Amino acid sequence: MTPTSIDRARQLVRPTLETKFHIDYQWWDRAGRDLDVYLRSHLCPEHQEVFAEMASDVLVDHVDPETAEVTRVPGIQHALIAHCSKQPDYLTPQTSLVNAVFRIFLANGNTPLSALELGERLGKPPQVILRTLSGRRVYKGIRPYIEEG
Repeated sequence: MTPTSIDRARQLVRPTLETKFHIDYQWWDRAGRDLDVYLRSHLCPEHQEVFAEMASDVLVDHVDPETAEVTRVPGIQHALIAHCSKQPDYLTPQTSLVNAVFRIFLANGNTPLSALELGERLGKPPQVILRTLSGRRVYKGIRPYIEEG
């Protein structure tokens, strides 16, 4: 498998505290990992039950509360954005750093954020977040955001 131009660009990026990160959903396919199973693990108990029997590729309309833009997203992602991420136990002090960052990206519709922004939201040192996310290992598809084009 040959790397794409975006993959090559990511290899050249030396992330800083201001570098934006996001969930690279294509990474899950390339790594042979099942994103659907992992997404389901982040659902609240109510939605775990709802989605237990539902196909993961069912699309629903999601309305961005800030822009009113309507997009079609998988139902699981919509449940995470609209409901599960608003539950008091979505992020706890016991949530691992990688899972907490992943959950923040799920809750914000995968809008890229820097280590500084993530640190502010998590109450964690941005340097620790940067060190974790910018190492050789890719955790849960969280990678530097490279604009296409």
